[in-house]
Amino acid sequence: MTKNMNVPSSRGPLDHSVREQIVDAAFEHFGHYGYEKTTVAELAKSIGFSKSYIYKFFESKQAIGEVICANRLEMIMAAVLSAVADAPSASEKLRRLFRALTEAGSELFFHDRKLYDIAAVASREKWPST
Repeated sequence: MTKNMNVPSSRGPLDHSVREQIVDAAFEHFGHYGYEKTTVAELAKSIGFSKSYIYKFFESKQAIGEVICANRLEMIMAAVLSAVADAPSASEKLRRLFRALTEAGSELFFHDRKLYDIAAVASREKWPST
């Protein structure tokens, strides 16, 4: 799951394995309990870290959510690029693009519903786009 670690709100040591562990655990935790219902303290406890240790790597819960959103967006972009790669015409590319976006959006909304909530929070709180 973890790919994109280059978000402005990431900080601290460049120990990517710890960052990945935090993001992977957050992905699972947010997916199970929801973004808004999860605290950094609960996340830290679930992976055996202290809350302050997580803050060495990410400045906030939002920063972790941003990485998860960026990773999901990368997956959607890869699916779209793959879908349109060998399309014989512009109209077929457009059809495939919309189909891939619809499938990815539906997958996120219906199968990863609690992760979809991160996007809703980001929109409501007007997270900056990078």
